[in-house]
Amino acid sequence: METEGLEKTNPAEGPATRGIPSKESVFFVYSKLPMSLEARWEFEDILKLIFPPQYKKTQYEMAVKLVKLLGEKGEASGEELSAWIENNKISESTLRNLVIPRLVSSGMIARERSNPTGQTDKDKRHEMNLKLSTRFGEAFKHIGSEWNGIIQAWRLKKQ
Repeated sequence: METEGLEKTNPAEGPATRGIPSKESVFFVYSKLPMSLEARWEFEDILKLIFPPQYKKTQYEMAVKLVKLLGEKGEASGEELSAWIENNKISESTLRNLVIPRLVSSGMIARERSNPTGQTDKDKRHEMNLKLSTRFGEAFKHIGSEWNGIIQAWRLKKQ
């Protein structure tokens, strides 16, 4: 079996990839932003960068509902989340396996686990709490600031 241009460097790493995994990417095309840069963006617009509705419509809709819940309540425990999932008739597996991990890895929400008194380290039932996080915004501010600094330095060198 040949893989054109895709060579494995280490057989233990698994098969060669065909690009950036969708679970680890952001849909960012400057000319196709969900809103103009002069407009005030809402959280739904920003979520479109993480869950592009044209590719991940169901996940986008779930993310909007979850972020809205966390915005209204401040945080949600695992039990509250389970009740919310049941009340809103949301696919629990999609939410817990795709939407929440992606929101956590992008820094939009934080997932914390607590170890109640009396539980041992071997007990895997640690209470989960979800809450909104500013890490996503902080990372993009830093990236933008660094990029602008690099461009300014190059422009000064040219003069």
